Amino acid sequence: MKKILISILAAAALAGCSKSENNGGGDPAGSAAIVLSAGVPAATVAPQGKAPIVSGSTFTAGVAGWESRSGSATYTDATAWTTTASITANATAQNITLTATQVYSPDKDVKTYMKAWYPAGTLTFGVVTFSNADGTADPLLAAEVVGSKSDRTGKTLSFAHKTTQLKFVVKEGQGLSAGTTIDKIAVKGAQLPTGFDLSTDAATFAAAADLNVPGITAGAITIGTTEAGDAAGDPVMIKPMTGNRITLDIATNKAAYEDVTATIDTDEHFVEGKAYTITLTFGQAGIDLSATVAEWTTGTGSGSVE
Repeated sequence: MKKILISILAAAALAGCSKSENNGGGDPAGSAAIVLSAGVPAATVAPQGKAPIVSGSTFTAGVAGWESRSGSATYTDATAWTTTASITANATAQNITLTATQVYSPDKDVKTYMKAWYPAGTLTFGVVTFSNADGTADPLLAAEVVGSKSDRTGKTLSFAHKTTQLKFVVKEGQGLSAGTTIDKIAVKGAQLPTGFDLSTDAATFAAAADLNVPGITAGAITIGTTEAGDAAGDPVMIKPMTGNRITLDIATNKAAYEDVTATIDTDEHFVEGKAYTITLTFGQAGIDLSATVAEWTTGTGSGSVE
């Protein structure tokens, strides 16, 4: 019999990012240059792999504007303009430059309604789509910002993570055979983000399927090389699951474990904008499962594998 102890550490994963855009340039034809500002709260989750956006990360966001004199925008209509901006996440507001300079309408009664998102992907009548085959995309969406020629200061794009992040760590437990390697971790029933609906400020997701955690090569990660544990694979971003359980299939070079369930009990459901670090501790004396959860507060959870 082999034993796996699982603990989960959850942290707020940049619940909001904000950015600042400064398109520069003059004010052609009586228009006013569009200037946006933003900042990113200090990261509470250190990057484990290539994908999650944390303080210091640079990413290219899509930015679009819709013009209206009715007091609201219809995001399924054609945009007045669409561009991108290279943004470096920072705890304080940072100016950014739009790839293509944009201006407010010279008509004082026309307002510009702006939204921004990452990955930039493709925007078609209010729907953004992007490719994401392995779960390493970290979708960010900024809610509506409104400005005009006469109201153009203090405009901030506040980005928020639209998924749950899962990170995995493997540790050596009592009696683990020397040379045991982690060969596979699969999240069962995961839904990957594939775009945004700008009319509802919601992410869109693919159908549920098993997700092999990327960045794990069979035989490459030996369990027990460090006392604190070793990162296993890249972080993955998925649709927050209903309920407080996650089910995994796990394989080492010694054994396979199916339908391993971890439970968090500080949240009734997995939470958007939160990162959960799942620590797998491997031993040799049967399979037990326990879970601890730490966000900004601390809680506990438990489960069992029959």
